[in-house]
Amino acid sequence: MDGGTQDASAGRIPVLDIGPFLAGGTGALSALARHVARTCRDTGFLVLANHGVSQALPDACFAAAADFFALPMERKLPLQVGEINVGYLPQGAQVIRTSTIHANRKPNLNESFYIIKDLPPDHPDILAAKPMLAPNRWPAGMPEFRAATMAYFAALQALAHRMLPVFAAALDLPPDHFDPDFRDPTCTLRLIRYDPQPEEAGDQFGFAPHIDTNFTTYLAQSRLPGLEVRTPEGEWLRPPAIPGTFVVNTAEMLGRYSNDRFAPTPHRVVNAGREPRYAIPFFYGPDNEAVIRVVPSCTGPDAPPRYPPLRYLDHRLALNRANFAHRQAQQAD
Repeated sequence: MDGGTQDASAGRIPVLDIGPFLAGGTGALSALARHVARTCRDTGFLVLANHGVSQALPDACFAAAADFFALPMERKLPLQVGEINVGYLPQGAQVIRTSTIHANRKPNLNESFYIIKDLPPDHPDILAAKPMLAPNRWPAGMPEFRAATMAYFAALQALAHRMLPVFAAALDLPPDHFDPDFRDPTCTLRLIRYDPQPEEAGDQFGFAPHIDTNFTTYLAQSRLPGLEVRTPEGEWLRPPAIPGTFVVNTAEMLGRYSNDRFAPTPHRVVNAGREPRYAIPFFYGPDNEAVIRVVPSCTGPDAPPRYPPLRYLDHRLALNRANFAHRQAQQAD
């Protein structure tokens, strides 16, 4: 593996108190935006403290994840993902073939459960068969699972929305610049169980090196370490593990908006412990119909746009076709 793994050195992955910003303090937005801009130009990872999300919500979501993955396989497999990623994804079903970071050929060593915006079967968008939308697949006899995960989903969507003006200001844009593209954001909560990684796994990971493909990702602190972040120098760092905080990272769409000023940072998961590790990342992205264009503050005579306009839905569809074994099988039929 390129570079050793180190604990995060001071300042490379900063811990930011966002309480003054959330409270509307004078100058708090610009002060926070300066810190965010600095780290997004470096590691692209930061840690949010004093964020206003009750610790009871991630605690309940972690417990719900553990309860679900403890079910026998005959109860999980009927909830398996179909045309889109909603429901259960067994271990071995995902290979990150689209990564430009690492030549991934082996499946990730995890099982997952995907949750999206909770729409009833008779919702107009479901009846119209709009792409990348479907009712969630809930396990029978576990009402507390749905309640815990959707409460967490709502809180994280609200937090991600509150942070939009910060990323806009960090790019020298008006605070409301991104609002039109996030009126109906695409959000996914992914529950993940990583089994202990065998020493002989070699070039196989709990989650192989990759970049996230949305806008920003929010990750509640897991009880066990495992997340590793690659610096521009090629070293792998572990973010500060502070209970009650969220690790946040930039993703591919923010990179496109910013003309790679805030390029997404490669990261991976290695579960070197002797017990399962759980994670509950929340992925925040633009509307499906949003067209991602390089923002004006990131272009100029010496910095032409590196990316053409891209409809976010087209991006999502291409990734889903490429990276998941069940969809590869559908294409082969």
